[in-house]
Amino acid sequence: MKWLKDLLFNKNLKSRLNNTQLIKKEGKNESNYIGILVDEDAIDNPAVLQKVIKEWEKKGKKVEKIAFLNVKELEEGSTDSFCLKQINWFEIPKGEVIEVFLNRSYDILITINPSQHKFINYMNAASLARFKIGLTAEELEYNNLIIDCEKPSHIQTIFRDIQITLDKLAI
Repeated sequence: MKWLKDLLFNKNLKSRLNNTQLIKKEGKNESNYIGILVDEDAIDNPAVLQKVIKEWEKKGKKVEKIAFLNVKELEEGSTDSFCLKQINWFEIPKGEVIEVFLNRSYDILITINPSQHKFINYMNAASLARFKIGLTAEELEYNNLIIDCEKPSHIQTIFRDIQITLDKLAI
C-alpha cells in the first residue's frame, strides 16, 4: 500500500507544481528603483556613497539620492539635496525637491539618519516607497526592515550590511 500512497502523493504534488508555474515569480533583486534619503553631514564619506550608487546603476538599478545638508541655503540648481531653509519650525520639510521625492514610488527606500533628525523620519514615513530600510531601532515604526549597524555613519559598513541582507531576502 505504501507504493499507492507514494504514487498518489507524487501525482498530487506534480499537479500542484504544474499549476504554480503559471504564477509569475519574483526573481532575485527585482527591486530596480531605489531611493536613498541621507543626512550627508552625518556620514563619514559621501564619496563612498556615490561609488555605491554607481555600482548599483551598473547592475541596472535606477538609484536616486536626496541629501540633507546642514547649511542655511543651497547653491543654485541643487536638485538632489535640501537644507535648513526648507524645514519649518515644527520640523516639517517643504519644497519642490522634497515633494518630488515623497511622491516617487521607490521599490526600496534606504534612510541613513545617524543624527535622528525628525524631519528625515517624517520624509521616510511620508514616502510612497514600497519597502523601507532603516538603520536604528528608533526608526522601527517608520521602516519595514532595520539593519542593525555598529556604525550607522560609516557608509561602507552600512551598504555592505544592506547588500548582505537584501541578498539573503532576495529582494
